[in-house]
Amino acid sequence: MDDRAGLIERAAALLHSNSDADAPFNPRASVADAGPAPPLSRSVVLDRNHLAAIGVIMPWTATAQVVEEFRIVKRNIMFPWQSAEYLGVANRPPRVVMVTSSRPREGKTFCSINLALAFAADKDVATILIDADAVRGDAAKILNIPPEPGLTDVLAGKLGLDDVLVQTDLPNLVILPPGAHGPHVPELLAGRGPSRLVAEIGRRFPDHVIVMDTPPCLASTDSAALAPIAGQVVFVVEAGHTQQSEVETSLNLLSGCRQISFLLNKAPIGPSEHFGSYSYYYQPGAPAAKAGED
Repeated sequence: MDDRAGLIERAAALLHSNSDADAPFNPRASVADAGPAPPLSRSVVLDRNHLAAIGVIMPWTATAQVVEEFRIVKRNIMFPWQSAEYLGVANRPPRVVMVTSSRPREGKTFCSINLALAFAADKDVATILIDADAVRGDAAKILNIPPEPGLTDVLAGKLGLDDVLVQTDLPNLVILPPGAHGPHVPELLAGRGPSRLVAEIGRRFPDHVIVMDTPPCLASTDSAALAPIAGQVVFVVEAGHTQQSEVETSLNLLSGCRQISFLLNKAPIGPSEHFGSYSYYYQPGAPAAKAGED
């Protein structure tokens, strides 16, 4: 077993030992009375050529290894939502997937966007990609969307959700930009606002998946603050660079979410390997993808 696999296994063991921590997933959003959502006033046409140049590929327009890999990641994430336990809950919690990493430049935003596109390829699923990194706003930059107004403006009570959501030219993909940055943002993200916001998204889009691109754990407290509202965390590990101590520290900070999967990014692919050849740990898990840095 190589060093990368050993790193993931040690991190998985550490998280498993803490899996009984008291970290309830809240809130539960009722969608029984949700009606058709009105059209959004803001829209954007995604630049396919620009996205393809950095490795972000529309899953329904091309056959590529990165597309197949994120399909596998998507299916692993969807597995708990297909269980009898989840389907048997009358007021199901919003489907929130948080993507983060230990430090910058490990590829979490690249993974967030490709994962959102993988979900958006399902015609019956509305995918809402939230750029929750008000400092960098990399997802908004890559998608060529103004960072303001956005998430923080809603949490501050300045605007409503309909004022900030951006409809892409992909019918099933909506973007929530990060919004204004300032010294008040950590308190906004640590308050009750984010849970109320995802509940509102759940009511507006009954058949939904929310993908949150959050700051690196060791660069900001924001990811730790948002972890309790995430049903799942996808933790991006950069092959050959992320250190064991960084993973362990980050996992302790993310203890608010019980279900964490590992995604090994920028892994060298040998000639005998193919998509699906990597290991996967379920709670936590570790699918792999070779990809960009943002």
